[in-house]
Amino acid sequence: MDGAFIYLIKVNIALVVFYLFYRLLFSQDTFFVIRRFCLWTILGVSFIYPLVVFSFEEEQKMAIQQAVVQYAPNLLPEVSVFPEGHQVSVGVWDILRFCYWGIVTLLLGRIVIQLVSIIRLVYKGERACCCSTSVITLSGKITPFSFFKWIFVSPSLYNSDDMQEIITHERIHAEQYHSLDVMVSEILCAFFWMNPAMWLLKREIRRNLEFLADKCVVHSGFDRKAYQYHLLRLSHPSAAAQIVNKFNVSPLKKRIMMMNKKRTSRMGLIKYALLVPIAGLLILSSNVQAIVQVNENVMGVTGQDSIVAKGIVVDTNDQPLVGTSVIIKGTGIGTMTDDKGEFSITVKPGTVLIFSYVGKANQFLPVKNAKKMRIKMTTEPVVLDELVVVGYKEKGDKDEEVFQIVEDMPKFVGEDGSVMKFLAKRIRYPFEAMKKNITGKVFVTFIINKDGEPVDFKIARSVDPLLDREAIRVLQLMPNWKPGTQRGKPVSVEYTVPINFQLQ
Repeated sequence: MDGAFIYLIKVNIALVVFYLFYRLLFSQDTFFVIRRFCLWTILGVSFIYPLVVFSFEEEQKMAIQQAVVQYAPNLLPEVSVFPEGHQVSVGVWDILRFCYWGIVTLLLGRIVIQLVSIIRLVYKGERACCCSTSVITLSGKITPFSFFKWIFVSPSLYNSDDMQEIITHERIHAEQYHSLDVMVSEILCAFFWMNPAMWLLKREIRRNLEFLADKCVVHSGFDRKAYQYHLLRLSHPSAAAQIVNKFNVSPLKKRIMMMNKKRTSRMGLIKYALLVPIAGLLILSSNVQAIVQVNENVMGVTGQDSIVAKGIVVDTNDQPLVGTSVIIKGTGIGTMTDDKGEFSITVKPGTVLIFSYVGKANQFLPVKNAKKMRIKMTTEPVVLDELVVVGYKEKGDKDEEVFQIVEDMPKFVGEDGSVMKFLAKRIRYPFEAMKKNITGKVFVTFIINKDGEPVDFKIARSVDPLLDREAIRVLQLMPNWKPGTQRGKPVSVEYTVPINFQLQ
C-alpha cells in the first residue's frame, strides 16, 4: 500500500472525526465568525496531520541502522528483466484508481462549467448602481446571488425595501470573500467525493456563511421579522450555479431559528480549545504503527521466556574484536562488543544473532541457551539463507584482501552514476529461455579491484545456464568504476547483484 493511499485514508478519517466533533459541539452556537475559522482549521489540520511523524529513540536507532548498513553484504538493488513488448496486466486497484479519477474529473469539469456560466452572465448582464452598490442586473426569475466581488440581481422582481436587504446581504458575502470558502469546499468534495463527511462539511460551511450574512443584515438596522418574512416570500428555484452564495439558501427554517436564537455566552468559546487535543489524538493515531513497532521490538526480546546471551567475539588469531555489531535478526535491536570483545543482549531462545565486523564475513548464530558463546570472525565465504556470498578471487598478490565494506565505497561512473540503469538498458531476455518458459532470480557476485575494474564474475545462485550466461554477459559490459578506498588506499570490494527474469 503506497504512501499516497495511506495519506488519503488518514485525511478521510480526520474529516469524519472533525465533522462529528463540529456537529456535537459547535453547530448550535452563535459564534459564526469563529465557526468559520474553525471550519478552515478543520480542513487544514485534516491535510497536515498525516505529515507529522514521530521518532522514537532516534539516536539508538540511527546508530543501529548505520551499523547494519556498514556491515551488511553489498547487495545491489534487484534488476527485473521482461521480454520486449510484454503486456502489463490490469488489476483491481488499477480499475478502482481509474474510476476514482474519472469521477474526480467529472466533478471538476462540473465546477469549470459553472464558472464559465457565471463569466457569461458577467458579460451578458448590465452594470448598474443599486442601493449605492455596483451590481450586475439580469433578466428573468433568477435568485439573487454573489460570486466573489460580483453581485447579480433582477431589480424588476423586488421593491426598494426588499432590494436594500438583498444588496446588503450579498454585499456582506462579497466583502468577506465567502465565495472562497464555497470554492474550496466544492473542490475538496470533487477529490473526496466518496466521503460523506466532506459533503456534510460543505453543507455546514455554506450554512454558516448564510448565518453570518443574516446576522450582519440584522445588525445593519433592518427589522428582523420583516427580513425573515422577506426570505419566506422568495421562492425562485433557479440559480446560475451551485458554487455561488444565494440569497434564499435552504433551509430557511434553520436560518430564521439562528436569527432568533439567544446569543451564546462567551464561556462557550472555551470548547473551541478542544480542537487541540482532538488534533493531538489524530497525530498520535497516525503514528500508532511506529509506537506499536517500538513496543513489539522491546517486548519481543524482554518477555518472560527471554534469556541473556553473553559471549566474546574474536578473530582468526583469537584476538578480541572491539566494536563488533551484534544485531537480532529481523529487528533493529542490537549491541556492540566492548573493549574486551565481549557482549551481552537479552533475547528469546532460538533467536538468531548477526555478528558483523569490517572486512569479516557476517556470522549468523542461533541462541539456544544462556551458555557463554565464542564467535570467531573469518574472511571465508558464508551462506546467508539462500544467498551464497562467494569468496573473492585473488589477483596478483595472494595476500590481497577483498572487502565488503570500506570507508569510501566504489562509485559507478556511467549512466549518471546508476549501475541499475546501465544494466537495465542492456540486458535482454534469452529467446530460448522464453520458449522454454524459464524464469527465476540469478545472483551474481563480482569484485571491483584496486584499479576500479569489474572482475571475477561468478554465479552465486543459478537458475538455468541460459539465464546465467545473460546475467554474466551484461555485467561484463560494465565500464571501470572509481575504486573504493580504505584508510586512503584503493582496495578491492565485492558486490552481489540479483537479476530477476520474469515472463508476463
